[in-house]
Amino acid sequence: MTGSPDFYAVLHVGPEATGAEVTRAYRSLMRRHHPDTRPSPATAEQASRESEQLRQIMDAYTVLADPARRARYDRGLLAKAGAAASHPGPSTGARVYRPGAPTHGQPPIVAGPLRWEPPR
Repeated sequence: MTGSPDFYAVLHVGPEATGAEVTRAYRSLMRRHHPDTRPSPATAEQASRESEQLRQIMDAYTVLADPARRARYDRGLLAKAGAAASHPGPSTGARVYRPGAPTHGQPPIVAGPLRWEPPR
């Protein structure tokens, strides 16, 4: 991903890492780099560098901890590496089920008859 760091390298885990391993690496890095656990930086440049490193750690965890975002990120890495096919295959016609998504304009939850009585 051009211009952005490799999130796996930021967290020091491999692409095959489980969610628990990603979380463990994130917490370890946060303990090591969080400003509350470190002395104040000597210069503004050092403070900026540490702030940027902390932001990269949090961004990496945000993507790699969420399975949907991680899959999207991995597909992007494959496409950048040239491992993805240049011509996608024919559509299978399979329908994707997304829980929680409203279907055909209906609300996702229907609450049946409500009774309201004014306070006395």
